[in-house]
Amino acid sequence: MKHEYAGQSRASLVCLTLGIALLLLTGLLGTSAAQPPLPGGPGWLPPYNLSFDPSAALVTGLLLGSALLGAAGLGLAMLALRAGWSPDPRRLTAAGAAAAFAAVLVPPMGSADHLVYAAYGRLAATGGNPYRDTALDLAADGDPVGRAVEAPWQDTPSVYGPVATAEQWFAAKLGGTSPHTTVLVLTLIGMAAFVATGLLLQHAVADDDRARARIALLWGLNPLLLFVGVNAGHLDALAVAFAAAALVAVRRSPALAGVFVGVACAAKITLGLYVLALAWALRGRRRDLGAMLGSGLAVGVLAYLPLGTQAFDQMRENSKLVSLAMPLRLTVKPLESALDDDTARTLIGLIGWLSLVLVAWLLAPVVARAAGRSPVADSAVRDAAGVAALLAVAWLLTAPYSLPWYDLAAWAPLVLLGGTAVDGLLLARTTVLVCAYVPGRAVPLPDGVESFARTLRADVGPYAGIALLLGAVWLGLRARRGTTATGPAADAPKTSVTRS
Repeated sequence: MKHEYAGQSRASLVCLTLGIALLLLTGLLGTSAAQPPLPGGPGWLPPYNLSFDPSAALVTGLLLGSALLGAAGLGLAMLALRAGWSPDPRRLTAAGAAAAFAAVLVPPMGSADHLVYAAYGRLAATGGNPYRDTALDLAADGDPVGRAVEAPWQDTPSVYGPVATAEQWFAAKLGGTSPHTTVLVLTLIGMAAFVATGLLLQHAVADDDRARARIALLWGLNPLLLFVGVNAGHLDALAVAFAAAALVAVRRSPALAGVFVGVACAAKITLGLYVLALAWALRGRRRDLGAMLGSGLAVGVLAYLPLGTQAFDQMRENSKLVSLAMPLRLTVKPLESALDDDTARTLIGLIGWLSLVLVAWLLAPVVARAAGRSPVADSAVRDAAGVAALLAVAWLLTAPYSLPWYDLAAWAPLVLLGGTAVDGLLLARTTVLVCAYVPGRAVPLPDGVESFARTLRADVGPYAGIALLLGAVWLGLRARRGTTATGPAADAPKTSVTRS
């Protein structure tokens, strides 16, 4: 049967390699519409670029090419794995680690978030308060880190948790007044967290080489995640590493799993979805459930208590945002014309939560089937991964505000499961969002590039999101009809996420 997937497997590796190569090439070209300037570092330290001053059209095309080739490679890998392909996971893991390291040797691209991270760290390191003060306060004192921050984030306080602030403080202590060095520390931490996540996930599937290869391909060699999760320097790589550690730890120590998930939530509060997943996996085991919830709550209280309610102020403000590429963006004008702005945004948020519940309910049998095919031996880990994947995918498809790097929260648990159509659903969602947000910087673009980027983000993105939602509904209804016709046991093993 080898010939059935030989062509797919070769084409997959070629596409993945080309996708990663285009990403690195774009970074090497230098400051552009995708890559903010990164001043202040010694020339011998990475990240490196060749200062070619590439055009906005060129970098947009290269990044789109990287994303589309990467998506094609991942799709082919999914098909080949399901057909029986079992490549050497050790080689793939080594290649993924090398790709992740290479991704931080070129400057961050796709947004300017890493610069405001550096500013929050600089504020914390110099006695400021990143939950009250902003990069403008640094810039007013002539601080190079504050001056490096780009619009629209110069006057925005931190929305991140105390663990994120601690990471940013650490990077700022090492980087001093150099944005270049501070960002390098942040991206190295993110890269190490990303690689560690892959290794943790592989540990959960023990000696199953095909399962380890699936993780190495869909996580470690994923050009989309290497772009938004490693090169771009977003906090999500670190936060998801702790969440993944919680999934793996629940088998032996629910209390330790609680500590890890508490740390994850203290970095990004949205990873509270993993708390629900762990609680589901430990249902019926009251002592273990209590240990997990108790240790997680203790970590959260210890982390947030010194900050008080100020850590949540900007979170409350951000809860009203609706991103351009999400389906609910299409409701903003009609609702704001009929209601006052605050009521309209509150209603949009409520629609998002209700939609999440509906999509999760519909997709539960599909994810149950994926969990039933998982090579993870421990039922608690398998159940936790299944529910985490289910909730994260539903959240990504329905949230009013969502960005491509948020997708790491769904990829991590999903790669622990067996292959189903949900893989393709998440791949399509990540590809659409990555393409919608290139080139990435909030700077003036040439008319043609601006029009193209705006069309992708504001027109293609929301309607593609609607198509994905309809796809999720169709998959869910189809699975539920099949479950009803054949009985629960046909689609949902006893350890699956649909167990009552």
